[in-house]
Amino acid sequence: MKDEKLELLVLEDEKSAIEALEFILKPKYKVQFATRCQEAIQKFDQDHFDVVLLDLKLPDGNGADILKHIRQNKPDQEVIVISANEDVQGAIEIMKLGASDYLLKPVNKETLLKSIGKIEKNMRLSWEKTVLLQKVQDSENRYHGIIGQSLAIRHICETIAKLKGTETYILLMGESGVGKEVITHAIHKQEGDSLRPFVAVNCAAIPENLLESELFGHEKGAFTGANQSRIGKFVQANGGDIFLDEIACMSPTLQAKLLRVLQDKQVEPLGSTRKIKSNFRVIAATNQDIKSVIEKGTFRQDLYFRLQGVEIYIPPLRARPEDIPLLVEYILKNLAPKFGVRHFSEAAMKTMMEYDWPGNVRELKNTVENVLILCRDELIEERHLPPTIRQTRTKCEQNMFSHLRANIKNYEKDVIVAALKRYRGNKSRASKELGISRSILYRKMKALDLEENEIF
Repeated sequence: MKDEKLELLVLEDEKSAIEALEFILKPKYKVQFATRCQEAIQKFDQDHFDVVLLDLKLPDGNGADILKHIRQNKPDQEVIVISANEDVQGAIEIMKLGASDYLLKPVNKETLLKSIGKIEKNMRLSWEKTVLLQKVQDSENRYHGIIGQSLAIRHICETIAKLKGTETYILLMGESGVGKEVITHAIHKQEGDSLRPFVAVNCAAIPENLLESELFGHEKGAFTGANQSRIGKFVQANGGDIFLDEIACMSPTLQAKLLRVLQDKQVEPLGSTRKIKSNFRVIAATNQDIKSVIEKGTFRQDLYFRLQGVEIYIPPLRARPEDIPLLVEYILKNLAPKFGVRHFSEAAMKTMMEYDWPGNVRELKNTVENVLILCRDELIEERHLPPTIRQTRTKCEQNMFSHLRANIKNYEKDVIVAALKRYRGNKSRASKELGISRSILYRKMKALDLEENEIF
């Protein structure tokens, strides 16, 4: 569908109308004509047509009957009705039967091409959406929920595949919102064991005085408020994975205890003297530059070395804009039960791909959902996007034109310098060679800050 011409079936019996339609349609589309109802039905039943153009009044039948036949056999078929009759009620009835448009004879070229063009645009959008949905499905199935087609995402997925069946520790790094949690779940899911434990802890969301108990557990009476014993997350993760999100936010004191647990694979709950063995795999994540926090002294280097069995860096969304169409389609698919089937126009998608997305995938998801709430149209245009995103397109265009002007200026300068060098500074001969007057040459040299002593 991408670059193919649309195939049209035209049912028309008037010779002059056929000649006019041939002149309008054949340069852009593949067209077959039928002059009788039975001929049209036969061609329609045997071949595929993207659009059917249907005259209502024919010598051997009624175009409305043909339309009913089309609807019974191919309910989604696009049909444009052409009629010499200005009967409003008749037009309404025809539209109720499912015609895409109703045009009056004599058909205006621009009107007809606009009507077909609208259908073609919708068909291409539908085709593109189908292709994107297939890519999303392939990505979900192949990469356990990771959505993307960029080289960076494919490399990450190849790395993850190599981790299957291993107990090596994994450190995920990347800005907030890039999808570290999604990648963590993909690492866990690929083990293929639904009974394998998965335990997640956000180290930045739990106060320091509670995080130690959360991770390692406690005995009854270990501290004020500890009315009963509690098993810690590391013991809960026995035989599975524990995800330590925002690990760089952990205090140095707690880091020291964590290091011992990682080394010994034994956990000592608060208020206890006994140690509990636990076999777990750690997946840690941070949105901070880990080497910088080590240099600042807020993160232990020996803990970093223990965690860095495999390091995976997830680039920000601005570094992989080719992932945006798939991510948008994935978000639309998940929101379809709430908002219905929706599409983004090509211009809207291009604008989103040019935006920096400082909040990464999280910001993209929130933006798409907000747009769906505020815009009720099936097709979301560029004008429906938030101003901050639309302004990016304007800045990109301004930068492009600025870059173009600079290139033109440099090219003009190089050409003038070359002409002056060729004629050893003779401006009369140089201006003649350039096809400009001597006075214009002087003005251009001044505008370009060209001094003769710089040329020779």
